[in-house]
Amino acid sequence: MLRSLTATLCGFLAAALLPLSLLSVWVNGVVSDTDTYVETVTPLADDDAVKAAAVDELDRAALQLVASSGVPLPTGGETLVRLAVQQVVNGEVFRTAWAQANRIAHRQVVAVLEDRGGARLDDRGRVTIDLNPVFDDVARNLAAQGLAVPDPTTVDASFPVMSAAQLAKARRAYDALDTLGFWLPLAWVATLALTLLLARRRVAATAKVAVASLVATGLLALALVFARDAVTEDLPQRDVAVAVWDVVVADLWHQIALCAAGLVAVAVVSAVVAGLLGRARTPPGESPGGEQRAR
Repeated sequence: MLRSLTATLCGFLAAALLPLSLLSVWVNGVVSDTDTYVETVTPLADDDAVKAAAVDELDRAALQLVASSGVPLPTGGETLVRLAVQQVVNGEVFRTAWAQANRIAHRQVVAVLEDRGGARLDDRGRVTIDLNPVFDDVARNLAAQGLAVPDPTTVDASFPVMSAAQLAKARRAYDALDTLGFWLPLAWVATLALTLLLARRRVAATAKVAVASLVATGLLALALVFARDAVTEDLPQRDVAVAVWDVVVADLWHQIALCAAGLVAVAVVSAVVAGLLGRARTPPGESPGGEQRAR
């Protein structure tokens, strides 16, 4: 009795540890590592939603800068400004600046998650992507077109991608996953092995653990869906924030999908094998439940 109860408890613990292990590997591999994060989000410089948001923000800042000169825009000046912005955003300068801006933003995210001082946030407490390095090139393009352009450092060009308040809510979970990151997968392997070692019917136990793990992994997937909305819902450039979130979490989703497929296969195969073994153990003339079949 005690052996069966212990095996059941270990099985439930193994099921709970599996999604936590996936999370910990992802946190240590992507969320905590600046180089990996930057490598992951750099291709977004060519994403249509990101480029459109960058053009809108830089266009707004450029028009504000030109207006501050006191010299009225000539006819077609707004179109000229937007074309100058689009030229920069479609060039290599934007790709380089995007990678550097995300490197800085990632450090701010980690600083908030680790509750360290010095995180540079905007006036509403948000982590932002700084476009000012790109804006310098926009200002030079405008000046080359003969427009009056004051000092470009007087205008801020950036857009928020994450709320520091939302990040702070995840601080305890981040600390735990970051601290236990190496040990959680080992604990999952140990509890799974202990479950199978203690179980009297190992094939049936394998099926049950697979089903419980599938449910736990499904809950993780559901939590990710809610987290995506919670982190990005109040941001003005939500399309950019969503694009960043999706590409950062893509590897975790991939691992969840592979894990779920593997668990379904294990559960089905184990259930079939357990059924066949049950029939093989049943004496002739008896039902699988042990009752004498009617003649």
